[in-house]
Parts: sequence; structure tokens; C-alpha cells
Amino acid sequence: MKNRLKELRKTRSWSQADLARALNISRQAVNGFESGKFTPSLEMAFKIARQFDVAIESVFLVQEKSPVQHLLEKVKDFTQWLPRGERFTDKAIAVIESAQQQAALSQQIQVEPEHLLYGLLNHPTTIAANLLREHGFACNTEVIKAAKITKFSLESKYVLELALNAARLQQKKYLATEHLLLGLIQLMQLGNDNLIEIFDKNEVDTPTLIKKITELNYQ
Repeated sequence: MKNRLKELRKTRSWSQADLARALNISRQAVNGFESGKFTPSLEMAFKIARQFDVAIESVFLVQEKSPVQHLLEKVKDFTQWLPRGERFTDKAIAVIESAQQQAALSQQIQVEPEHLLYGLLNHPTTIAANLLREHGFACNTEVIKAAKITKFSLESKYVLELALNAARLQQKKYLATEHLLLGLIQLMQLGNDNLIEIFDKNEVDTPTLIKKITELNYQ
């Protein structure tokens, strides 16, 4: 997989060591990414793109299918990429539909992670909403019906991928609202500025929230 990492690094006048420190990895890893010797994980690919404030496709120019491209293609549509035997709960689907409607009402062109968080808050009877309420979020009981945005941003698609992984780790056949919440939290931990701002504003104790979600799902 070819990429523009070296080119982007030089526009900032950074050395490989400078970029390595910013990404909290070794200089050898940066060198490996630039040369194509190593393929970054999807998490690292997003982190690199955010470091340069560009879309992930602007960094990684894929000629042949790589692990990163396979993961990106895997999450094209939330109703299509689930493997056989795995599916969303009805409440999780309702949350995603609310997120699509909120994106449309906000005149956005795609569903962003903050819209998914809004969808969780708009369904106060779910486990995720109860957990968010416990941590200071105000839940809205009014679900607004509107046109739906069908396009999901790469980061929103990645939230769905993280939710799937969380459900698999817990040996669940259904992706529930709490798995969506875990996906949002993990994306925030990877550096999503909008989610960081929202969680900080509500003074959320993220480690405690993650612990509660995990305990609920392993009961």
C-alpha cells in the first residue's frame, strides 16, 4: 500500500522522530509505514489522518487491497456488513435511524459519530441511555421523525465496526445500544475532538462508564 505520509510529514517540516512522538509510536514504525513495509492498523490509520487534519483516503493511496482497505470496505452500510448470525437489536436499529434523522435535520451530508450519540440519548429506555443519564447526560424523550441521511462518515462506520467487535468479544449474537456506546467511547479515546468535547462538557468518568458497560454485558 502506497501512501503520502512522507509528503505530508515534510509539509509540516517534521522528522520521522517528531511524527513518532506525536503518534506515540517508534521512529522505526513511522519509517515502516512510509516505505510500505508495515501496514498500520485501522486505528493507527485514523490517528495519522487526524494528525494531519485530512481524510484517511488522502493519506493512504491503495493500489492493491490492503488490510486497511478491506476494513473500510467492510463497513460500507450498517445493514449489509454484519456476518451471518449477527444482527442489531430493534433498539439499536432505532438509535441508528434517529442518528440518520438528526443528520438530515442538521443539514449534514453524512452521519457523524455525534449523531449516533444523539440517537442513543433520544431513546431513554435503553441500557446505553440509562448509563449516559447516570453520568450527567440529559436524555431526550422526543424522537423526531424526518428524512434520513443514508451516507455514514468513515468514523461513524468505524464506530459500527468497533460495536461489532465488542459484541463478538462478549459472545453476543446481537449488537445492542451498549455496544454502540462502547464504539463511540473507543473512537473518542482515539482522538475524536467532537466526542472528547461532548464527554468533557458532561464531566463523564469514562473508565467507570466502560467498566459498567462491560459488567452488564458479561452478567
